[in-house]
Amino acid sequence: MLKKLLLLITLTLPLAAAKPNIIFIIADDLGYGDLGCYGQKKIKTPVLDKLAADGIRFTQHYSGSTVCAPARSTLMTGVDTGKTWLRGNGEFELRPDPADLTVATLLKRAGYRTAMIGKSCVSGNTQNPKHVLEKGFDVFYGTTSHEDGHFRYPLFIYNQDKKVELEGNQLHSGKSYDAELYTVRAEKFIGETDGHFFLLLSYPIPHAAVLGPEGSVAGGAGMKHTKGHYTEVKNPATHYQAMVETMDGYIARLLTALEKKGVARDTLIIFTSDNGSHSEGGYNPKMLHSSGPLRGHKRDLYEGGIRVPTIAHWPAGISKKGSSDHICAFWDFMPTACEVAGIDAPKGINGISYLPTLTGKGEQRKHDYLYWEFHEQNTRRALRQGDWKLVHYDVAKNGKPELYNLANDLAETRNLADQETERVTAMVKLLDQHHQPSPIFPNPSLDK
Repeated sequence: MLKKLLLLITLTLPLAAAKPNIIFIIADDLGYGDLGCYGQKKIKTPVLDKLAADGIRFTQHYSGSTVCAPARSTLMTGVDTGKTWLRGNGEFELRPDPADLTVATLLKRAGYRTAMIGKSCVSGNTQNPKHVLEKGFDVFYGTTSHEDGHFRYPLFIYNQDKKVELEGNQLHSGKSYDAELYTVRAEKFIGETDGHFFLLLSYPIPHAAVLGPEGSVAGGAGMKHTKGHYTEVKNPATHYQAMVETMDGYIARLLTALEKKGVARDTLIIFTSDNGSHSEGGYNPKMLHSSGPLRGHKRDLYEGGIRVPTIAHWPAGISKKGSSDHICAFWDFMPTACEVAGIDAPKGINGISYLPTLTGKGEQRKHDYLYWEFHEQNTRRALRQGDWKLVHYDVAKNGKPELYNLANDLAETRNLADQETERVTAMVKLLDQHHQPSPIFPNPSLDK
């Protein structure tokens, strides 16, 4: 009788609640204030807003960096920019295994079919599609050079390791809009995959070029002209809005694909952005209040450059819907995904699983502090410890650290460094201790 009861309980438990599919969607340069559920008034994002309402909306989730390549490096490897291999943009890529073990490799070992679709998260400006496949992905469809992601109508993409010319595309105009291509391939991947899967869907929008697809906004597309590197438009705010709203529609299509496959309930979806909103291609975050209540934007280590909108949706696993103020970052995704898959995360990483926050089960461990370093603009670095945030600009020129209390100064307007000198000294010491020298990003101001 007891055996029959245990069997009945086992059969009625949602199997994927212990081991769901995982979809990680990462937008490019989407600001903290760009979604309706984060306070946006102009841009309409009903699909993402509904995902947030039915799941968890993180209010204190951070990117790994304030620009593309290092942010994605921390996401893939579970270590922050004081330790990760890619600490800036350029012609770099993650090292072969086991030097830079990725979350994709770990999930593949756990029996997941893995795919990266869109902009590469394991390289910068390189042309090496085989590298993506070597870093744990069974399927690759997208671009490996981040510069190719600067154009909504790229000349080519890679399908696995094969180059596919996109007939009719001329960078600033064409027939094949990049984010549309990636959505179609993601729908196909979901439909064709039996068993557990991990999909990393890396949209190149709303990064410049700021260009919505034809017909996306009345009077928007079709008023473009080119100037310099990016496609420049006469109405960049309209196009930026079109890009975000179009992406929201793409995500609706992914949800439909999951429903058709019968796996919507047992799929963990995480949506986020790689850093704050940008000031490129004619757009400025102030046009649509993209940073929300935060100071700064892309390339800043103030909150607007690194605090990003993050939504988790998992019907079979999330027990309590609503917002979470748990402080977490990109490097926490690897241990979270490992725990979801029932495998051990690598030792020595900076990440802490936030699965207890998702499921409401177990005790949620917290970080002692979060660390960032940025090697452009005379070197910038930052540390968050509890409610305190230390921002240190112009390190190479002996710039003075700034200190803010985010609990009562979210906009980082009141520098308390002169009143809290002992705290500043202690936090600067942590900054110095945490940094590890990098052979490809040597920095005399940090490599002490």
